[in-house]
Amino acid sequence: LELIRDRPNICRSLHMPAQSGSTNMLTAMRRGHTREAYLELVHRAREIIPNVSISSDFICGFCGETEEDHEQTISLLKEVQYEMSFMFAYSLREKTHAHRALNDDVPPEVKQRRLKEVIDLFYQLATEKNESELNQRHIILIEKNA
Repeated sequence: LELIRDRPNICRSLHMPAQSGSTNMLTAMRRGHTREAYLELVHRAREIIPNVSISSDFICGFCGETEEDHEQTISLLKEVQYEMSFMFAYSLREKTHAHRALNDDVPPEVKQRRLKEVIDLFYQLATEKNESELNQRHIILIEKNA
């Protein structure tokens, strides 16, 4: 983090896949961290790197996800205020722990509703954040001609 802060030639951007805002779901997913540990890292990154851009991944409707787990994901989105996110409804994948040991028990229509709520909230928050950058100057990186 300090290296990113100190070097002007390194993009101030971090991809921090959350997957879920619920410690229960993170445990079921075998992610190896809690919601609290994730937020602590986000806050540390923002403290060390002013204006760091944070992106993430989210899975809606993982095995056993409750409405409370989903609401914790919603609250994580609100707290972190991501600049970019990749958001998906959960689908069972062969040769995974979930495929071998868990029950894909969240109905497809619930997965889709939760995914829509996550996407809608992400875009609402991102739009507000982007509008706050109007009339500001930024150094950009152009990777190729459009």
